[in-house]
Amino acid sequence: MKKQYTVSSNVRPQAAELLQLFTQAHWACQRNQDDAERLLQKTDVFVTVRDEGRLIGFGRALSDGIFRALLDDIIVDQAHRKQGVGGIIVKTLVEQLSGIEEIYLNTDPPLERFYGKHGFKTYHGLTMRTERAPGASA
Repeated sequence: MKKQYTVSSNVRPQAAELLQLFTQAHWACQRNQDDAERLLQKTDVFVTVRDEGRLIGFGRALSDGIFRALLDDIIVDQAHRKQGVGGIIVKTLVEQLSGIEEIYLNTDPPLERFYGKHGFKTYHGLTMRTERAPGASA
């Protein structure tokens, strides 16, 4: 029997519980409560996955609502990985973005296969970025 999770795109998580997930990821473990609160306030497209009320998965998207979207901050609690939670997150986000011309995401090479199962393909173009300095205000 497959586990039943509570999936929501309407009720944002609390910043403190989101930070519990972020501490498990090398790319998010330095985030703090204030930044998590601001992230949640400015996020319109998101999904939470809960197991008996406990936040075990989160993902969000940034989008102009027409042409482009970026999936971001997709994270699953370590104890619940490889149980379908990540797939629920990606599927729910993509459903919310139906009609968007192109959906992007950034990932580490070990996860390319996982995202490939959800219709994403490796893009061999030029990616450029800049980072804000540590301690700089947003």
